[in-house]
Amino acid sequence: MNMAQEPQGAIIITGAAGGMGRPAALRLARRGQPLILCDISAERLESLAAELRAQGASVTTLAADVAAPSFPGNLLALAGDARIAALIHTAGLSPTMADGERVLEVNYLATERLVKAVEPRMARGGCAVLISSCSAYMIPQPDLVAAVTAMVAGGGRNAVAPYLASPQAAYPVSKLGVIKLVAREAKAFGARGARIASISPGFIDTEMGRAEEQASEQMRAMIRNVPLARLGAGDEIAAVAEFLCSPAASYVTGCDIKVDGGILATMGL
Repeated sequence: MNMAQEPQGAIIITGAAGGMGRPAALRLARRGQPLILCDISAERLESLAAELRAQGASVTTLAADVAAPSFPGNLLALAGDARIAALIHTAGLSPTMADGERVLEVNYLATERLVKAVEPRMARGGCAVLISSCSAYMIPQPDLVAAVTAMVAGGGRNAVAPYLASPQAAYPVSKLGVIKLVAREAKAFGARGARIASISPGFIDTEMGRAEEQASEQMRAMIRNVPLARLGAGDEIAAVAEFLCSPAASYVTGCDIKVDGGILATMGL
């Protein structure tokens, strides 16, 4: 295809009413393509949809749990015969929101199912963007990294079962899994002329991020060491997602982009 052209088709955004999904929806609505917005909160989702429709956007909504087995099929049913021009998958849980099993189910296993479902429907030039986390780089134990690698290679939940006792352990496991999933799926997406990448946000000023900051002194200490000396904004993550879904990123795939204000660099990561 001509790389100066945007891929045509539907744009899917999960977690669309959240701190990263909402600004992503506002940005991607400018492309004038049909939007399929998903979130677990029907009220917040419909409020966003109404705002975008008032601006002339074509918006379909799905209020559902991304971890439900029926979610990928229901989502693609809304797309009809349309190809998927972009997927921005921001839905996820932080450690304060659920136990370790649920964190893994939502953040990794549901993501894996969604990627598998959308891959055959991707438009040429399209891109799937998954949200990981800078915590994925903070796993020092080689045995834990090996367990995540085994999970992504087909071992599933059983491969990381010993590390799910706490959500604080399960969260980085799930997010490292997302990065490795992107690397695994790049070839399959590439065979369709499509791309897949992940973004690892640092400390972002969202409702979820503020709850984690309040709950963790360690996190508050790390925030004080961010080189840019501030929290990131949800729109700063959305801006990178928008870039990845544009022709300007046509040779970017199979990789993770750190958007963390430099905190990982200060840690030698």
